[in-house]
Amino acid sequence: MKQMKFLLVALMAVVMSVSVTSCMKGDDNTTGSGYTVAKVKSNMSSISFTTIDGYTLLAGANSSLTTAKPGDFVYLAYTYDRETDVDAASKTIKITIAGAQIVSGNPILGIQKSEDGESYKSNKPVITISDGVLSPLMFDNDNLILPIQYYAKEDASKHKFTLVYYTDKLKGDKNGEDKNDGLTLYLRHNSEETGEGTHIFSYKTFDISRAISAYYREYGNSYPSKIYIEIEKNSNTDGKVPETTTSTSFDYTHK
Repeated sequence: MKQMKFLLVALMAVVMSVSVTSCMKGDDNTTGSGYTVAKVKSNMSSISFTTIDGYTLLAGANSSLTTAKPGDFVYLAYTYDRETDVDAASKTIKITIAGAQIVSGNPILGIQKSEDGESYKSNKPVITISDGVLSPLMFDNDNLILPIQYYAKEDASKHKFTLVYYTDKLKGDKNGEDKNDGLTLYLRHNSEETGEGTHIFSYKTFDISRAISAYYREYGNSYPSKIYIEIEKNSNTDGKVPETTTSTSFDYTHK
């Protein structure tokens, strides 16, 4: 339930972003707050993070993140003093963690033939991964951030998300031809829960380096211009997985 409460707080937060964000609580109050997806930089006696926009977040020891390792991705809610904790020159912020959840470690599967992918189908839909405010984006060349909304009952940890790509149809398939101009990935959602009725928001990150490499080799040593993510979208609480997928795309630039 603790994890569920944190995910609900994340969904209802007025400020939800993968960038460093802050808000003032009165003219004389210098307390700022932020929500961000960050990469664990170090977790020795204290823990530090790197953000997508190049900030370093420095926190003390945090018992909820004892299992986090360098390279893991974490969704953070935190506070800081805007006058004393921010070093703009070095882009460093000292923070106090208010809530944290590891969002990396989600599997990505490369399937040689698309017809062999039946065993990797979803048994649950998702609501959306792009709602006009939050959309998929790359943290760096290889790590994809998905802001996933879905329905759960009472245990979000029982909901698993996997990305699948097909090495014979890296650009998707449209009547036997390439469907688009970029790499196509399929989001799969599976859970043993039934009777879902709670709207959940959760970031998930995926290391798609193998899919990028497969595309690079297949298409003349060139990187995709876009990433397409196909989801099985259903905004109702009936738990039915639609037969057709809905595509969300964004520009990809390999740096």
